[in-house]
Amino acid sequence: MKFEIRCEHCSKGFLVDEQSLGQGFPCPDCHSPISTTGVAATSGPEAAAPLASASATATATATETETATLAPPAVGQVVCPRCSLHFEPGSQESPRGAPARPTVLIVEDMAYFREIASDALKDNYEVRTAETRQQAYDILRGGGIDLMVLDLTLDGGESGIDLLRSFPEKPCSILIYTAKDESEMYGDSWDELHRLGADDIVIKGMNVGESLARKVDSLLGIEPDGEE
Repeated sequence: MKFEIRCEHCSKGFLVDEQSLGQGFPCPDCHSPISTTGVAATSGPEAAAPLASASATATATATETETATLAPPAVGQVVCPRCSLHFEPGSQESPRGAPARPTVLIVEDMAYFREIASDALKDNYEVRTAETRQQAYDILRGGGIDLMVLDLTLDGGESGIDLLRSFPEKPCSILIYTAKDESEMYGDSWDELHRLGADDIVIKGMNVGESLARKVDSLLGIEPDGEE
């Protein structure tokens, strides 16, 4: 013998074998638990007919039950539209309440020097990279960059200086990252870079990763042990 079972949550009806009634089971459609208390026995072929006509009544009954039993959510809580449970959204803070790490943008067209800079900084900073002036410009316009490591000579004849000129105001701290001879980077050249917002220079050479990390730490006010 089969019994007609109706889900109080989604109002869908189902035919269930007699031996399944005592076990309890979830609704095949919405997966909510279905109550088997007080169901009426019907024959298999006849059970499908009343399902559609009873839909409005079942929906109204479920709505009335929810209205009577559900309390409004507390301040800061949200309600699941399917199961009506109340819960508080998860926190967006960093794990264990740790402050967010500063973000450094490395603008460098050569993969070798881009990797050196990224490896030197990734333990203490969030690192983003750009290979072209346009990529760097788009990232800086989006905000969230604390310091930019900038190569002066980019692929395709682009210039890091032109990137600096693109911003009417200094977008972040700026560390020049160049393979030019040190003697070329002072005097008038440095005066122009400083006027455009550059804070310091790292010359690509021996142990450049260590020099880069030290200067980034200094510009962002980070102590050697990683604390600000």
